[in-house]
Amino acid sequence: MGEVQLQGLKNKFEEDGLVIVRRFFKLEQVEEICRRAEAVLANRTDCSERYSNVTKGLEKVDDYFGALINEGPQVSLLEKLLGKKPIAITSSFFTKNKNSEQIHPHSDAMQGGVIWVALDPTSQKNGCLHFLKGSHLREEEYAYLRPDEPNDLSEHPDVIEATMEPGDIVFFRPTTVHWSGPNHDGSQRRGFNCFYTGDPDLDAAKSQDRHQPA
Repeated sequence: MGEVQLQGLKNKFEEDGLVIVRRFFKLEQVEEICRRAEAVLANRTDCSERYSNVTKGLEKVDDYFGALINEGPQVSLLEKLLGKKPIAITSSFFTKNKNSEQIHPHSDAMQGGVIWVALDPTSQKNGCLHFLKGSHLREEEYAYLRPDEPNDLSEHPDVIEATMEPGDIVFFRPTTVHWSGPNHDGSQRRGFNCFYTGDPDLDAAKSQDRHQPA
């Protein structure tokens, strides 16, 4: 990636709170991620009642994901976007086969960065990611949002619909408002996610403040 292209990505990341890079992962690696993640999912015994379509902690089960979250090609680019070395927290596998599965608009009370890799074609019809560009610069305005509470932001002028193909990747700040709707057409919609923090001490304090009882 050239310096001009990199600077363009950095500027967009700072302004919008996200950037999408097309064809970042080769299809061979996408297939390997799918195969290994499906194996972890098949042997999973603990399951969240609220988010049954999310399998977290892949790196704790398969060393392949441990290497990928810490040494994958996304790490060096994320470091350039953040301006600091990202600290890996966890990797997750997302499936969305049921119409009822959706995550409502929210932001996460942490600094750092998140990457999400499309493993299947994603569109509005099967519940692709949506973002509110620039919302990371207005955290307090959107602090009321919760992933399990419906809030319709679909008509907001700053909405970005992240239509993606297998191998495409989106880098975004946790504080950028994001969500994914239901799978209307029933097609397979899988994704691979890695979460990185910036300053662990600051993030912990910030998260505690955000979730203080009213």
